[in-house]
Amino acid sequence: MQTWTSALLEIIPSLNTKEYRIFDKYRPGTDTYLVPSSDKQDLLFHLPLVIRTGILDGISLPLSSSPGALHAIIEYIKKASINSPNIGHLYGRETGNMSRYSVNIEPCTIAHSPSMIGSNLWRPDDQNMVIPEGIRLSIRGAIPYLPLTTQNINSVSSTLSAYIESMADFVCHVPPVRIRKDWEATTDQQHLRSDLHNRGLICFIGDGTRPARSYTRHRSWFRVAGPKEGVHIPFSCPKELDPVEVCLQGSNRTITGLGIRKGEILAITGSNAEGKSTLLQAIQAGEDDHAPGDGREELVTIPGGVAPDATGVELKGSDLKPFFSYLPPGMSGNPSSAFGQGSGSASMASRISDALRKRSPYIIIDEDRAAQNLMVPCYMSSSKVRSLATLIREDREWLFGSTLIIAGSGMELLVAQADRIVRLCNHEAKAQSVTLYRDGLQKHYESLQAMVMEKRSGEGDIYK
Repeated sequence: MQTWTSALLEIIPSLNTKEYRIFDKYRPGTDTYLVPSSDKQDLLFHLPLVIRTGILDGISLPLSSSPGALHAIIEYIKKASINSPNIGHLYGRETGNMSRYSVNIEPCTIAHSPSMIGSNLWRPDDQNMVIPEGIRLSIRGAIPYLPLTTQNINSVSSTLSAYIESMADFVCHVPPVRIRKDWEATTDQQHLRSDLHNRGLICFIGDGTRPARSYTRHRSWFRVAGPKEGVHIPFSCPKELDPVEVCLQGSNRTITGLGIRKGEILAITGSNAEGKSTLLQAIQAGEDDHAPGDGREELVTIPGGVAPDATGVELKGSDLKPFFSYLPPGMSGNPSSAFGQGSGSASMASRISDALRKRSPYIIIDEDRAAQNLMVPCYMSSSKVRSLATLIREDREWLFGSTLIIAGSGMELLVAQADRIVRLCNHEAKAQSVTLYRDGLQKHYESLQAMVMEKRSGEGDIYK
């Protein structure tokens, strides 16, 4: 029985010209299809297109950073589709169901990512890339549904032909200056990231970085979210924290910023809603390459870091040592190989131990997502459970050279173990002396002692 996809395979030879063609190794039903929507209101299509173009000629930048060029091209097409009848099919302009396909034109500021993030978005990836012949694009879209007849096959063939021709034409008219700018930005990030090891760093946060994000229906995670609109205070490394100066290979600019060192403990503290978690998220997102305007294009981080949290999981031979010297009731095995449903503390202990076993280059601890009774010693904690602050205090070598990045205001005893402290005040980064922090913390605890010992009139101990 003939289907629209089988009809598409018959149409494909007629879509090829000297300027463009369908990729030779297309995969029917995977990257090449024409199928009805679930309600049979629309026809959805996807085609791997190769466009022969000279717009990349004369740009002597590394091929490894060419996703920056693809980013410029894809974003240009997304904007152009709004006013172009032919490539308006990208977002289902004639279907009456445009909201369904708005993801195809959702802006994306990720030029390249080693992870499969934002796969719902049209962006540079292994299906959208620069190849020796030109560029390869995975074009997609939707048109109104038509019954499968010979006449309608001819109509769809004409529609797709006009769509592809317009797409190729727009690709060839992307301003070269825009392509070069995005390509340079990706080159800058990739070269700097590869140079972090030689500098003894795991992360560089460039001055002017704007980590805050705006979330949308299609970009609801910080790694893919766009820059915050409105007031946005940029990061600037305080001089007391020894700013690092770097030269960017692609754009040939020199910038300064905060270098997070290998093996150090860096604490980010401050009051509520000052941007601590947002800065941590930006550090994680530094593993991706961002386009100009994202706000994080001058923040780079080496890959492989982790951000353990206290979400309970089923433990299957997990290592809870040296946090736990015994297993809580309901679990089996032993502290070195625990089985059973893990509490928040046990789950987080397992994740930290696993990160250290794998020699993760950095470990992020966010107070908002951590098991605080595992992070700092507490009055009611069992003596058979040791906190992260205690472990670090007793044996710093236990971290095996991993960088520890902490953010919080209530985990003071853990923050007190830091080598350097960044304090966010009114969303601005300031240097906090570790010595003064410890002195202030001691005075704070002394004031709490007075509060603990204070006895209100008529108050008694009913549990004597």
